[in-house]
Amino acid sequence: VTCSMDKVIRIFVVVLSLSFLLKTSAICDNRNGAIEHLISMFERQSQADFLRSSAKKQPRHNLPTDEILRSEGYPAEIHYAVTDDGYILTLHRIPHGKSNRDESGRPVVFLQHGLLSSSADWVISTPSKGLGYLLAEAGYDVWLGNYRGNTYSRNHTFFDPDDQTGGFWDFTWDEMARYDIPAEIEKVLEVTGAADLQFIGHSMGSTGFLAMHHYRKDIAEKIKLAHLLAPIAYTEHMESPISWIAGLGPYLNTILSWFGIGEFLPSSLLLDCWASLFCHGFTQGICSNIIFIMCGYDEPQMNSTLLPTIMHHTPAGASTHTFLHYAQEILSGKFEGYDWGSDKENFNHHGPNGIPTYSLQDVQTPVALYWGQNDWLSSSEDLLRLTSELPNIVPGMLEIVAFPGFNHLDFLWAIDADRYVYQPLLHNMREVEKQD
Repeated sequence: VTCSMDKVIRIFVVVLSLSFLLKTSAICDNRNGAIEHLISMFERQSQADFLRSSAKKQPRHNLPTDEILRSEGYPAEIHYAVTDDGYILTLHRIPHGKSNRDESGRPVVFLQHGLLSSSADWVISTPSKGLGYLLAEAGYDVWLGNYRGNTYSRNHTFFDPDDQTGGFWDFTWDEMARYDIPAEIEKVLEVTGAADLQFIGHSMGSTGFLAMHHYRKDIAEKIKLAHLLAPIAYTEHMESPISWIAGLGPYLNTILSWFGIGEFLPSSLLLDCWASLFCHGFTQGICSNIIFIMCGYDEPQMNSTLLPTIMHHTPAGASTHTFLHYAQEILSGKFEGYDWGSDKENFNHHGPNGIPTYSLQDVQTPVALYWGQNDWLSSSEDLLRLTSELPNIVPGMLEIVAFPGFNHLDFLWAIDADRYVYQPLLHNMREVEKQD
């Protein structure tokens, strides 16, 4: 995909303007270096350099999830779940492994991705590193979910996702907790005939799972063990630029409008343009900063050859309200539903009882937690509060990654994710299956 000059100029203006506003309001001092590095790299290239750089290195995979799986020799199925509020969600299934092809008696595991992500994130690494493959080879029937609004779930029974103000994008992870995860799990259990399953949620996948207990305890009872990677409930101490959004004040509406009133950072031509421009040659560092600016960056664990592929699949789309929901929690210090700004809108979304507060005491599901020490989104203070309130963390299953620089996205793509995270995760999964 080649970027036209006007797209390049628009990207430059957005990034430079954002840096200027944040810098002048003195709220970016703690992460100023990352922003300044990005801007300086932009400034060192002329517009002609941008155009010449569009002759990009091809990503390892620029395919949809099911085709990625088949290209690696794995079986792939596509299924659809319709939520109670009309969203049509795509689920990808790996019914068995490439080497381990026995389909009989496989326990079921369901994986839910995080913010701006998709089912592809579990399988864009090589089969020796990607969690989706490792689970299939370990004997599991693997299901990969897709939240509303991402690349694979841009469908509704009547709303149009291309209409930014038509209603499709009026959601946050509150709706994902209330509707998406229950609909996906019900579909998985319906197709497989299983009575229960194990759950793996990364980032916003964990947020939605925890909040789901406020709405659907019947679904929670079908989870044998929930594995929460980089878990997020409270966000008061979050170091991510989402915390900058929370403090933008008068700049907030202007900045968010640059990224879309309805959809935030869509996985479309803009993202393909960034991948074409930045993920090759000496500009590799820019690519790292763009994709990791929200979540932190761990260079020693980053597989640089995977960056072009990551940029083609992530960000995969989300609503602007979803980001604002996390930002509201930074200010409130609570784990609660989204404030839509008026009594009428809050009634439309939450009903007569108003904005819900999610009590972690409701989470009676057995839980295993996995956390990295360099996580900008899941701070140590917020994790401590989470662990102190969760009533059913399985003894011995609070896993703190030994590598000190391990960050939010390393759970998906780190060079040693298999050693630091997936090996203990698979061990914990086996322990639960032994009890059946």
